[in-house]
Amino acid sequence: MKNTLFVTMLFLATNCFAQVKSEKVDELKRVNIELSTEKDSIIKVVYKKEMENNKKPAYFLNGQLTNESILRTLNPSEIGTVNVEKGDFVINNVKYFGKLKIELKSSYSPKLISLNNLKAKYTNLSGNQTIFKIDNEIVNSNYDNFIIDEKFILKIIVENYENKEEKLNVNFINLITKTEENIKKSKQTIIRGNNEFAINK
Repeated sequence: MKNTLFVTMLFLATNCFAQVKSEKVDELKRVNIELSTEKDSIIKVVYKKEMENNKKPAYFLNGQLTNESILRTLNPSEIGTVNVEKGDFVINNVKYFGKLKIELKSSYSPKLISLNNLKAKYTNLSGNQTIFKIDNEIVNSNYDNFIIDEKFILKIIVENYENKEEKLNVNFINLITKTEENIKKSKQTIIRGNNEFAINK
């Protein structure tokens, strides 16, 4: 009896769940998908290059013409309004494709400064080449024209890299902004040893 019940249940299960409906399916295209594994012997090399976009808008901050660099260090919580105007504009013989107008809250006034002026103001670096980073991302622009809001900078980390064999002597200036994540990290003390742990101040 038990065997008959088992065979009946097995039969019903295979009929209910193992049926295949016959339908015409479009031809499938073969796609080669490369999956990286730790056993791969070929190292993939990726060159990061900033995309050149010739169709850039004109950026205005509180009515003053500026450039897009200010967006990297502008405190989002201090932005009052953002307006976008479409169309082509010529300002000071430069053609722009649209306008991006940012108005800050009336209670906030930014402290704008170029990267090179910031370097002269806060560091004693001179002579060697300098590479700027903002939140560990390299700045690939003219440092005289790259404008930041000094008030939104939490910390300036200066490092020197020297490699005599390669004849390299470069300064790295990393600007850490006052994002919530960065402020939270700055309040942690990490003690390294056999048992690594973090203490919140």
